[in-house]
Amino acid sequence: MVTLEELKAHLRIETDEEDGYLQGLLRMAEAAAADFCGQPLSEAPEPARLAVLLFAGYHYTHRESDDTAAYAAMKAAFQALLWPYRSPEALF
Repeated sequence: MVTLEELKAHLRIETDEEDGYLQGLLRMAEAAAADFCGQPLSEAPEPARLAVLLFAGYHYTHRESDDTAAYAAMKAAFQALLWPYRSPEALF
């Protein structure tokens, strides 16, 4: 859905030192998006791609933070971007 290169550009990372960590964040973000939508997002529309970038970017930037307000804001935006792509079964 989102490539490592896209995430690195989003985060303005120019080195390869954290590629393994970033790949893990991408897998986590894509899994969270699919779980929220109740279906895989193989052909992801742009809002879903942005949600994945937002989720992975948040967890990269706040990896040791417990700022609940920042997390709540990210989560609200993540869900708002993905809401139109939820399966009807995931709504109930």
